[in-house]
Amino acid sequence: MLKTNFNYNDFYNLMTSILNSALNLPTMKLNETDKFINHPYSKFRKIIWPDYNLYNNENIENLYRTDNGYLKVIKSSMKFVSIVLTMPKEISDDILLLGPFLEMQPTDKFIETLMKENNLDESLHNTIFTYYKSLPIVNSITVISTLNSILSSFLIGYNNSHICHVNFDEKKLKKIDYINRDDSEFNNEYYKQYRTYLSNISNCVSIGKFDEAKEYLKLYIQLTGFFKEHSIDQIKHNLYTLNSRLESSLLKTSIPGSHVYLLYKKIEVQIKNENNLATLEKLPYKILKKYCLLSTNYNLKSYSLTVRNAIEYINLNLNMELSLSNVSEVLDKNPSFLSNQFKKETGKTITKYIQETRIEKAINLLTTTELSIQEISETVGIHDLSWFSKLFKNIVGVSPSQYRATEFN
Repeated sequence: MLKTNFNYNDFYNLMTSILNSALNLPTMKLNETDKFINHPYSKFRKIIWPDYNLYNNENIENLYRTDNGYLKVIKSSMKFVSIVLTMPKEISDDILLLGPFLEMQPTDKFIETLMKENNLDESLHNTIFTYYKSLPIVNSITVISTLNSILSSFLIGYNNSHICHVNFDEKKLKKIDYINRDDSEFNNEYYKQYRTYLSNISNCVSIGKFDEAKEYLKLYIQLTGFFKEHSIDQIKHNLYTLNSRLESSLLKTSIPGSHVYLLYKKIEVQIKNENNLATLEKLPYKILKKYCLLSTNYNLKSYSLTVRNAIEYINLNLNMELSLSNVSEVLDKNPSFLSNQFKKETGKTITKYIQETRIEKAINLLTTTELSIQEISETVGIHDLSWFSKLFKNIVGVSPSQYRATEFN
């Protein structure tokens, strides 16, 4: 019986939500046979054990069914861990599988050792590595402790000492003939998910939906093993790739390309200069949020025709004298009306927008041309070099010469 007024579905949803958000741990119901067979875990097992058949496996009931409310911790000879929870019959007939998960990072050496110990064919290396990089890394004691806290809070009479351990680590796989092995379906499914997550991230970013994009990014990071590398350089490479993809997403929208490029370059410098692993692990979500904010603030589709015309005029005439007065005159609008409307829709004054857009253009010229800083200053419409340098440092954080030196190095 449940201690609260929750029904079983409420309890199940709460438990799976906690496990997923706190530990990235997936949960599935073993008695929902069709879903279980189509799960990546089952497809992976079919590749490693070609004769694996859920319907005809006599051990399924014996292995997974245990006393009500007991936890069964199963360690595979393939080094991943799963936890089975049999719900008390008076609550549900469900048998829940938590995981699989790993307790250590799946390096190349780890995979090679695992394959050698289990007599696995070398041709399986990429498939195994792809799958293992998608698994969460968590200590089984942490999972058990979390489960005990949840179950003891909701299940009447739950005994947290009811834990059974099954270790197949010493029972290595027999030598299997993989000549007719076909793992194309598994790999196709992986890359289908990969493309779907990226597409969903791009779509959400292009309309500024950070919360939705964050959930897809979390799935993408879990699937690709984004941080499951010991090399800082490899993690940075993954971050550079993410930055490029998000930039490409916004370049397809009505957002001024100069704004997108400035953000891209700022993030690129941030990645390059950061060598702290803990900080790097937080960067994907910070990067995502910045692109979403840019999309929200600068997507011209959300602006009135008057403000769109003002933005487009400024972007096309950066080398000219620009001010609220002359922009209002060109657009034939009252300066006070234009100022209020521009600030209301963009959150910035026209003067601030002009300054930032000029610096964005300057950054582009610093990194793509050999023009002197004086020439760049004049090209973006600022004829006082001292003022240009001061404005640049105020917006970017470093002087123009420091920024160029950093980029070229």
